[in-house]
Amino acid sequence: MPVHTAALVMKAAPGAELACRAHNLPPEHPAQPRGLISYYATAALVDATTVGDWLARIQALVQQDIQAGRLPRFYRPDLCALGDSDQPWAKPQ
Repeated sequence: MPVHTAALVMKAAPGAELACRAHNLPPEHPAQPRGLISYYATAALVDATTVGDWLARIQALVQQDIQAGRLPRFYRPDLCALGDSDQPWAKPQ
């Protein structure tokens, strides 16, 4: 995890419940058996210089896999980082 980051978590749409889809990830996806969030978070961390970059890179990698047919759109994670509220990236957007 980047400095000042406590967790990388899924977020639900306003008024919706959070639904876990990772247990149903297609077995041929390279995230198996590790997990979808861990897979993309680790891959994206290498090129990230800030938490915002990290989240953007995760989304870019997910989008690449969706477009290439490696990840069904249904599994797209909507993520947010939790951590030190004094950090600029932690402010509500």
